[in-house]
Amino acid sequence: MFLKKQTFEQDARKYWEKLLCGILVPGERGCSPSEGEVLCMYNDMKTRHPNCVCNILRSGKGQGDVFQPGDKISGIRISFTLDAASSVEFILASSLYYVHFKTGGIAPFSRRVDTCDLSPTMRNIEDFVNNFPAHLAALEKKKIEFEKNAKLKEMAKLSLKTCVSQMMEELGYGWDLADKGKFFLLRVKLGEKRMVEVSLNEKNFAKRIPVLPGMLKKIEGLLETMPFPVNISNF
Repeated sequence: MFLKKQTFEQDARKYWEKLLCGILVPGERGCSPSEGEVLCMYNDMKTRHPNCVCNILRSGKGQGDVFQPGDKISGIRISFTLDAASSVEFILASSLYYVHFKTGGIAPFSRRVDTCDLSPTMRNIEDFVNNFPAHLAALEKKKIEFEKNAKLKEMAKLSLKTCVSQMMEELGYGWDLADKGKFFLLRVKLGEKRMVEVSLNEKNFAKRIPVLPGMLKKIEGLLETMPFPVNISNF
């Protein structure tokens, strides 16, 4: 079985998704802000965030930056550059509203609502932009803690494997140790067609390994008295 190793990218994505999941505030059904209202909100935002950029998509045959007769606004994208690798965007397209986020270390992602309460949505976006450095610093702390715990976990796994190997060499049983991701499965062969399975993890192996030799002897003796094959499970 292929085991996918947990990476910090998974935790980082959950972290950003949690911060952005409520940034779009749904509006009342059938009552949605117009392109003009979005542009007015952008002009207001621009006074506080000069690096805020607005791109207007249009439908029609006109060329260049100047609108021509018959041209219509087909979409609006308001973008905030957060750092060299990060940005957040508010998008109105096809009467739907999106927030799009990208940053280093994870794949970009978007959220969408059918209707939008524009004022609280833009306040949420502005709060996110203003607090982005603090969010980034908090994520860095999480990364340091993740790497610390991952290193401790690897050290515990190595210790578990070493302890099992030393014990089983002394006992002389046939055995194998399989990594199941959340735990290790120790399979001990007690004789022809006799197998005992024991689960071990980084938290319990220090207590379980010392009692295993005596337990295996008792199980081996019990199986010798059985007149026919039996399966014994203890969950």
